[in-house]
Amino acid sequence: MLNFFLVVPFDSAISLSWAIEDCKLNFKNQRSKEFMIELNASVPFLWRLGIESKDGYCSVAMVIPCPSDAEIEDLTIETNVLSLASDSDRAEQEETLEWNEDDTNLFLKLVNERKKQLGERVSDSIKLDLSDPVIIDIIDIVAAAGFGVAFASHGLLISTEGCEPLCQIEVGEKVSLRTVLGFIPAVVVEIEDSDVVCVLLEELDIRTAGEAPVGLDRVCMHDLLLVKRSDILSSEFAERISRPSGTPLH
Repeated sequence: MLNFFLVVPFDSAISLSWAIEDCKLNFKNQRSKEFMIELNASVPFLWRLGIESKDGYCSVAMVIPCPSDAEIEDLTIETNVLSLASDSDRAEQEETLEWNEDDTNLFLKLVNERKKQLGERVSDSIKLDLSDPVIIDIIDIVAAAGFGVAFASHGLLISTEGCEPLCQIEVGEKVSLRTVLGFIPAVVVEIEDSDVVCVLLEELDIRTAGEAPVGLDRVCMHDLLLVKRSDILSSEFAERISRPSGTPLH
């Protein structure tokens, strides 16, 4: 059974309430202004799609629910992802969806990668520090993968000549894309034959690069980009601290 331990700061904007029978609430240290919550496998992760805006988009939030018979609110984490409304019913009421297997697998892949970065052992118990911006960023990435609309990469990328593309690619892998503005980081979220969908980890403001593709002047952080396998480069290219030696930006 997979258990999650959530570390939540008191002064966060996260709305939270909990039922005792479904989780354990432990105050760590009042001076630290945070507490820890243990969740068991019976508590699902949900998505909540907001009411449709006049532009036809819905907000996306991650929700961890309390039992229906409890007079308390859910834990809600708003994302910066917008979902294109698929039907007219969305205009009148919110919609709640349970995470699917793809959501869960991507989330765990990225969280475990974060644990490795921090030198923590990967185990069946996962600690999620909601004051860690990387964890919040992971939630945004998973939301984007599930609800975002991929942009075509025509006019945004340049040749990878001189840079050896990755031979093997996995969903959840951090990679680099060689754009008209240089190398930017991304996460692979879908692979189908030669096509790869990535979530961008930086904004791409094409207006600063001269002529932009028709109807597109900016691709935001956490937007999706549809590229080819041959466009996928090692994450090292986009890392500012350690680029492969002898590799220019353009």
